[in-house]
Amino acid sequence: MTVSLRSHLKVLLVGPYPPPCGGISSTVHDLQQFLLTQTSVDVQVLNMGEGRAIPSENYLAVNGPVGFIWILMCYARRGYLIHLETNGHNQKSWLTALVCVLAGLFNGQKTIIAFGSGMLPGYLKQCNLAHRLIARATVKWAGCLICRNDEMVTALKISGGAPDKIIIVPGFVGLSGQAPQPVPQEIAQFFRRHDPVLGAAVTPSPEYGIPIALQALATIRQDYSKAGLILLGVGPEMAASFPDLMPVREHVLLAGAVPSNVARTVMSMLAVFLRPTYFDGDSVSVREALALGIPVVASATGMRPESVVTFQVGDCDDLCKKLREVFGRALIETGKPIIRDEDQGSANVLLGLYQRMLARA
Repeated sequence: MTVSLRSHLKVLLVGPYPPPCGGISSTVHDLQQFLLTQTSVDVQVLNMGEGRAIPSENYLAVNGPVGFIWILMCYARRGYLIHLETNGHNQKSWLTALVCVLAGLFNGQKTIIAFGSGMLPGYLKQCNLAHRLIARATVKWAGCLICRNDEMVTALKISGGAPDKIIIVPGFVGLSGQAPQPVPQEIAQFFRRHDPVLGAAVTPSPEYGIPIALQALATIRQDYSKAGLILLGVGPEMAASFPDLMPVREHVLLAGAVPSNVARTVMSMLAVFLRPTYFDGDSVSVREALALGIPVVASATGMRPESVVTFQVGDCDDLCKKLREVFGRALIETGKPIIRDEDQGSANVLLGLYQRMLARA
């Protein structure tokens, strides 16, 4: 059976939705926006994120486990293909995936489970027997398993995933329809006072490597006395959590959670985007920065696009060395897209995957 792109598709996207912006929530939001531009595609979002209590026309909100299961079953029975975006590095994530897989069995189209965290292999290695059984049932009954790098592929295979059901798809699905927004006055003033300005999209979790970024800023300022750092995702209320912040406090802006369009405007103004993480699957923010034409210096973990300059994980000296190399390049072409031809690559791959699963069902 052949299904053309004009066939009617019904997709239920499950996962976190902004606010806050970043990571998996950005993938869900941007994929929804892409699908809304497609003819004969009905896309609904089931928001499982922190901001789900905020009323919005953009999503359905989860109201407890029973409500979550009820919504899944209702949409599955109406023929919606279920696509879950989750991290895959804790018990809650895998329980959610198993529930989505079981609901997908009722519509014959099964379920797409996309894992976005580079910590998935470590979790599957150290989890107990009960959790391994949950993972094994999930990968066995899912219609398709999406991950971000080869290490995650291996971990899913060891857990029982069939090789022909596992594919690597980056979480970044493009910038189309993302109109730039003016930055807040505080951020604009920071850019006027500092040059070059580095930036990173982070959370307070240790794996994001905030201390390394702060230490690198202190070192870099010995050569670039006006250098500054903007941290998107961490607000001033977290300042006391980072001892390394004090020596450079006036040169670091804790911007907090900002809307995705504002965040991308900020990213487009940076000299360098930093990704000093200890773990990664495939970073959405890295690919956003590249698509905006911003040089990226990132830890050598996860799957980094070819144009990213990488440094040894946790090594501040190597990070500073790579930053100096990037600053010293005479051929940096500000504003030139580096991977613009890949802007909608993942989105189109997913659209084709939906069509094949519809045809198979």
